[in-house]
Amino acid sequence: MNALRLILCYLIVQTFAHPAWADGMSGLNKTMKYQEVKTWHEQLMRGEPTKAERLDAMRSIVSTSRLGEQGLNRIFRNFEGNYSIDPLIPGVEKSVLLQRSSSQSQGKGYRRELLYASAFHNDPRFGLEAMNRVLKRSWGNTDADLVIRHKTGLYGRIEVKDYSLNSQITNLKDLKIQIDKMAKEGRATGQPQFWINRREVLPEIRQYASGNGINVLGNVSTGRTSINNTMSAKEALDQVDQQFIKTARTRATLGGGLSGYGAGILMYSAPAAWDDLQTALNSSTSSTQAWLRFGENGSSTLAGGGMLLSGGSLMASRYASEGLQGKLYSLGRTGGIYSPIIHGLSEVFLVSRYVNGDVSSREFWTTQWVLGSSLTGGTVGGLGGGFLGSITPIPVATEFGATVGSFGGTWAGEKVGQLTASKYYESKFGKLDQEFGKFVYSRYGVK
Repeated sequence: MNALRLILCYLIVQTFAHPAWADGMSGLNKTMKYQEVKTWHEQLMRGEPTKAERLDAMRSIVSTSRLGEQGLNRIFRNFEGNYSIDPLIPGVEKSVLLQRSSSQSQGKGYRRELLYASAFHNDPRFGLEAMNRVLKRSWGNTDADLVIRHKTGLYGRIEVKDYSLNSQITNLKDLKIQIDKMAKEGRATGQPQFWINRREVLPEIRQYASGNGINVLGNVSTGRTSINNTMSAKEALDQVDQQFIKTARTRATLGGGLSGYGAGILMYSAPAAWDDLQTALNSSTSSTQAWLRFGENGSSTLAGGGMLLSGGSLMASRYASEGLQGKLYSLGRTGGIYSPIIHGLSEVFLVSRYVNGDVSSREFWTTQWVLGSSLTGGTVGGLGGGFLGSITPIPVATEFGATVGSFGGTWAGEKVGQLTASKYYESKFGKLDQEFGKFVYSRYGVK
């Protein structure tokens, strides 16, 4: 009985709700200005419409614009099939509302963004995260036309432009300012930045953007097939895809290389640093030399730990959410810069020990040789392991290959360095012994 009552109540609500919805939709007309349409949409949203109803509202907004029903079907394909788009994605409905802008150029610009957005949304290699997101930064406020996420896990930003060559020349200064902001955004978040223009790109802008790490694509149409000398949206997405893959592989290889090399350094320096600390803290064995030895091995341990942490952060970043991804990238980038500097500090302590006579010439140069061979082995191993991992379909193979390759290369480089240094000094002192023996035999006439 209770179930029957619930069903009857639901049918009654639906009976009254749908006519109200229809009345709301019919409230749109071509004479309405942007602010009126915006107010209409805000009132509509207060009723908590479903996803399907919001999509119908988008269609109504476009069909009652200057584009008309024909424009809705010819340009946007009624937001169906390969031209579908999710109204729940932040910024999508705002971009549709701006089709009612009194400025034809503004409406055209947002129309272009919507077409690119639907192309990314329907490509399985990408996910559309947001449109026209406001970015408030210390270096200046701006907005991201499209925020996307690639199948590698990396987020990226797309700027959609339609500047003629003459407009690019006229607005060169402002365009460079925007490119500077994009470059800072890329360095801060690790997100690849793309500047896509409908027309040919001025060589000066292309060179300036590329020099700041911005990927530039020119002559890109909104169509899915290329016409004359233009690049189709599909071809543009292919290039964006390749750049994301390249960035992900580079970051994975660098992260794995840092982690492997850092782990290799820790394996040798951490036990020595602990022993040196115990010696330096013991009143019966404490000395300047003991503290210098601890400074040398302690710096190497700190550097190795920093490399391991920064490398791990870089590798983990692409699996994190957007906000955390930027933080992990920043941590990895900072550690990747300062850890080698700290590692170089151990050289300062070693040189100091050498100058004070605490280290023999043989020990000093052997240490330099082993350090160089370990670094070479770690670098070659990391690059080789990362490459082998990248050609496999396993998602984490690049990171794993680079880490194992770098660690193994560091270990092998250390062993080879010690062995070759030992052989060199054995050969060198063996020859000295022979020459000394010949001198003695000659001096005393011994045969």
